[in-house]
Amino acid sequence: MKKHYPPINLGAPGEEISSKDLHAITQRFKHLNQYRLQSVQNFLQPRQQIFLNLLPLLFHRNHPLLPGFISTDTPCGIPDYSPNKTTILAAKQFSKSYRYTRKALRNYAIEAIFLMGSVGSIAFSKTSDMDIWLCHTDHLSSTEINELQQKAHALEKWAQSLNLEVHFFLMNSEQFRRGENTPISTESSGQTQHYLLLEEFYRTAIYLAGKAPAWWIVPPHQEDNYSGYVDHLLSNRFISKLDVIDFGGLEAVPAEEFISATLWHIYKSLSSPYKSLLKLFLMECYASEYPQPQWVSRSLKKTIYQGEFDIDRLDPYLLIYEKVEEYLHLVASQRRLALSRQCFYLKIMGDSPRSLDPQARSLRENYLQEIARQWRWPEDLLPNFSRHRYWDIHKATEEHAVIRDQLKQCLRMIVRFAGQHVEEDYRDNQDLRLIGRKLHAYLEHKPGKIEIITTRGNVQKKEDELSLIEIDQEHAEPLWHLYCGYVGNPKKENAKPVKEAESLLELLCWIALNGLYQNRVKIHLHSINLNIGPTETQLILDQLLRFFSSHKKSDGEMLEAYHHANQFLASLLFLNLGEALPEAREEGQIIMSERSDPLSYGENRACFVQRIERISLSSWGEVSLARFHDIEGFFHCLTEVFNQSTPPVTSDSLDVICYTPLRAKSIVLRIKVLFNQLIKFFGNQNSNWRYIVPAKSGYYLFTHNAQHLTYRKLATNDLLLRELSATQQQFSPIFFDQHVLSNTFIPFLYAHIAANTIQIFFHATEKYVAIYIIDEKAALFTRQHSDSKPEQVLVDYLVFLQTLIDQTKIAHATKIRIYEIQKNSAGVPSCHAVKIKPQESFMALNIRITTSPTAEPDSPPTIACNERKYSSASADDVFYSTKEHILRFRHGHETYPYHINEIDVSAELLGVEELVQAHSIHYLQYKQKIENRIAASGKN
Repeated sequence: MKKHYPPINLGAPGEEISSKDLHAITQRFKHLNQYRLQSVQNFLQPRQQIFLNLLPLLFHRNHPLLPGFISTDTPCGIPDYSPNKTTILAAKQFSKSYRYTRKALRNYAIEAIFLMGSVGSIAFSKTSDMDIWLCHTDHLSSTEINELQQKAHALEKWAQSLNLEVHFFLMNSEQFRRGENTPISTESSGQTQHYLLLEEFYRTAIYLAGKAPAWWIVPPHQEDNYSGYVDHLLSNRFISKLDVIDFGGLEAVPAEEFISATLWHIYKSLSSPYKSLLKLFLMECYASEYPQPQWVSRSLKKTIYQGEFDIDRLDPYLLIYEKVEEYLHLVASQRRLALSRQCFYLKIMGDSPRSLDPQARSLRENYLQEIARQWRWPEDLLPNFSRHRYWDIHKATEEHAVIRDQLKQCLRMIVRFAGQHVEEDYRDNQDLRLIGRKLHAYLEHKPGKIEIITTRGNVQKKEDELSLIEIDQEHAEPLWHLYCGYVGNPKKENAKPVKEAESLLELLCWIALNGLYQNRVKIHLHSINLNIGPTETQLILDQLLRFFSSHKKSDGEMLEAYHHANQFLASLLFLNLGEALPEAREEGQIIMSERSDPLSYGENRACFVQRIERISLSSWGEVSLARFHDIEGFFHCLTEVFNQSTPPVTSDSLDVICYTPLRAKSIVLRIKVLFNQLIKFFGNQNSNWRYIVPAKSGYYLFTHNAQHLTYRKLATNDLLLRELSATQQQFSPIFFDQHVLSNTFIPFLYAHIAANTIQIFFHATEKYVAIYIIDEKAALFTRQHSDSKPEQVLVDYLVFLQTLIDQTKIAHATKIRIYEIQKNSAGVPSCHAVKIKPQESFMALNIRITTSPTAEPDSPPTIACNERKYSSASADDVFYSTKEHILRFRHGHETYPYHINEIDVSAELLGVEELVQAHSIHYLQYKQKIENRIAASGKN
């Protein structure tokens, strides 16, 4: 449809400006808007047309029987609005008695209503949404704005019932013009796009009711003086504030906006590439013209002012394409030019044959043929584009590679632009940081990362058969290839793989994530090394789909996630996939054992966890695969899941699937119990627990280190006991998993420990007294005393430890408790508290060890026995003299153990930097060392 009007030339300030011309240009824009609105209505179904017909009336009056009613006090009223007959008839569908009476309102709460975005273009389709600017006055209170927002939400729900996706954006033009920005479109990235979205509004907006935009009456040659020109019109009363709504001009767009808009459209390209690539090219075009970009909206305005225009040629998407085509011709980029044409075609024709009815499809095909003729497209281009609906995964992956390269090129371009035009501190912009993180997460290639192709939604031709073949390679690990259809011999058939991967599971993840798997797909599988069949493969695919769907987040939630570090949302372990366990069988028979722990099974301590493959879905939308082997790899895998999962870590953070015949359930149960134990003991970031797990013939100790879960191997019982007796910085309780030191009392004793308490446990037999001391920081001291009476031994330790407390060598609040260990006839241990009172005879001899603070580490100590002191240049002389003195106190010179009562030595001799770091275990170990030296000195 062509329009013929005389040109309108509005003068600059100080020149002639005709009120008649101002009115005429406003009417031209309204006629263009009416045409666009009618095009939208023609596309909608009759029941959907009611929505647009009624929309202005619903915000002009509050009627309880009309959609969206909240209350009679909801802000309403649109200046210079009166419903037409079509609108009145639409209202009568909800209230037959509805009558509209004109009323003069003192205040109009709604300044104007506009549609914006693709809704007014030839690209509008069944899947398109509608962005609506609901522009309200500046004087509304927060309560009134909230009520207006409630009404907008109610109308969004009503539209949803009509199968329309509608988004209202409440707009205050005064605030917006001052730069107090809020998102004004579903295409908005938030705070970082103001002017560029305003430019999009000016070229795409459809006026529905209310005040006309002031931008209409600023002539093209005055765009760079927009604010001054509007002020001139207002101050000279050419126009009134009651007649226009002013969102501001585009005379000074900051360079930062081109960066933010480019990043945003790259971000949008990850889910709908062809829609966003054209806008990316437009941003690049604008950036190349900076600081004086030639706006598409200005071209639109210039055409309307000139008066000779074809309304069909003013389609917003066509205007974008024409500018992009001119730019790409100018820079001689034929590959990108072809891509821009493809984007334009797909935007108009849709990604699917179902997006348009036959009549609409025919009209748009004719439209594109005309465009192709005018722009001299190659003759085979449109037929090639039309075959888009028959894309298979081969074509989709090829196109994805092109798009990914283009996105990276756009990213490089905008980085160069930023270096030329943007201040360095702009990098701190919050929105840019979030979008930059998302782009990094999607575009970066990392080992183990499963690529999600941007074109997966364009695959219309789904495969009924898939072939997964393991290919042997000389001097390298085998590779897995994915083929469409049945492929028996890839070399003979000269078949081209769709995808290559290092493992079968990596291929299966790629298939599941990119929409290739469906229930009717037949799987053909050939493996060199794995014992797995097609049925099992389909089961794995089902499990992967359930895993991904159960943990998938919406786009809104996903963008919010970029405020935080990238962490695992959930992980899925596949154990022993396609592998047998040789340790589980002997001469064809399954080995059975009372020691049933899958991590340390039977007499040979076999580990049934051999091969681990972990699929993890991250908070930034990444899917990664990691492979581990044997028990070390398994524990490394578990700690990574624990440390990298989004807190709080729960049992839902990890799921396990095992394929080991006959043992799968027990293996899965063991791992889940183990993981839950890790959560129990280390879920608190300040946890001081130690957790000991048997694995193979050794043990593994789990601890928290700098708020991270770590583990280390203790290969033997001796190393484990050495760990238990190791000094600690703070109270550090221990949990022993099953089969750890199960033939000792130690796990039983640690179940009774308490903070700030030294616990002395003893077990007396005819031959010896076994002492177990768990000190105030949970360090273990053990010793057997032969030829000793329990009371004598206990008094010795009680006096020694109480002296440490009295001398404040350890915390004064520390308590001492004594327990006797007993076993019943079945060998089950128990313990009960006992009280020991030192008898005077036990205190007759006081043995005290001292050293000079300045003494060398190898210098012999001074030993005081009551009032007698022994010191010498030779340590052997000191110990022997002390021993001889002690024996004089014993009838018959008995050689039962020697006991030190008091220690006063340097920090270095105790093995600490400062004495305040020492706890009971330091003194007990030093005491034992000296007592052993005394016993071993000289001749018995």
